[in-house]
Amino acid sequence: MKKSSDCPHSVPLFSSGRKPSRPGRSARGFKARALAWLLAAGLAALPLVSGCGPSGSSSSAPRSPDGPAMALAAGLYQRGESLSTLAARGGASYTTGGRRNYFKFEALVMKPGRLLFTALDPTGRPAFRLASDGYQLTGILYGSKQYAVGPATAENFGRFIPLGLSPDQLIALMSGTQVRPASAGASQSGQSTELTILPAGQPDGDKNVWRLRLAGPVEQDPARAVVESAAFGPARSPAIAIKYMSVKDVPREDQGGRPEPFPHTVEIEWTDRDRQSLRVTYDEVRLGLPLDAGAFVLPRPEGFELVQLH
Repeated sequence: MKKSSDCPHSVPLFSSGRKPSRPGRSARGFKARALAWLLAAGLAALPLVSGCGPSGSSSSAPRSPDGPAMALAAGLYQRGESLSTLAARGGASYTTGGRRNYFKFEALVMKPGRLLFTALDPTGRPAFRLASDGYQLTGILYGSKQYAVGPATAENFGRFIPLGLSPDQLIALMSGTQVRPASAGASQSGQSTELTILPAGQPDGDKNVWRLRLAGPVEQDPARAVVESAAFGPARSPAIAIKYMSVKDVPREDQGGRPEPFPHTVEIEWTDRDRQSLRVTYDEVRLGLPLDAGAFVLPRPEGFELVQLH
């Protein structure tokens, strides 16, 4: 992988040297242009993600704020929280109604709240670029030569990526961060552990429970634990099912190269919405790398129309 650039407004690590897409002939507003590109990629139909979670038994193991299950759940949460930066390049495919759509992307993450996301057109050139510094959102639509700036809200974020997610939620999804547990229970299933987690601040009940399947026993080092799948809600009817595949050790650059298991393919299925699915595959990943906070604010290119977001 390429090293991070010293320029705060470039895309570190994954600069291809290709020029942005040429301007389009006309534009009917910033949101329309962003949604038009995403519709072509099949993303605008994505529903709001309400939670995540795997198929499992119909009943949950008793949950407790103590014990080995809670220790594992707390360790998984702490592992995710300790990862403050990430760089990734890969592809995403979305399937709905039997139709599959695919696009390439590049992304940088710096917690809390900082995200730089670049969607690439079929030629490999940037179609749009979106940045959040945790407070302000800046975005560039190259086809219509528009530059947008406004608060980093889920609504404004959705003008670019209509997933119903805030930047923080997408960051958590990309970095594999698990929820902070209030209580947890575990049961053994063959060579795997089924871990049920009630998130902190949520009322107890199956509809609020995360269900994780991990390789190995419940008493294991959370830093080396491999999460195979996850689901959210009742065991027999979770709203979303997630599979983590192609798990490989990636060195943590902020921890002296300590290897950390990281899924290079994530598959999400909305089981309550006509079996829609999203598959994200990482071609390259770096964890815990040094990043410049200035990379998460995009300057206005010369000649681009200013669009003020509210």
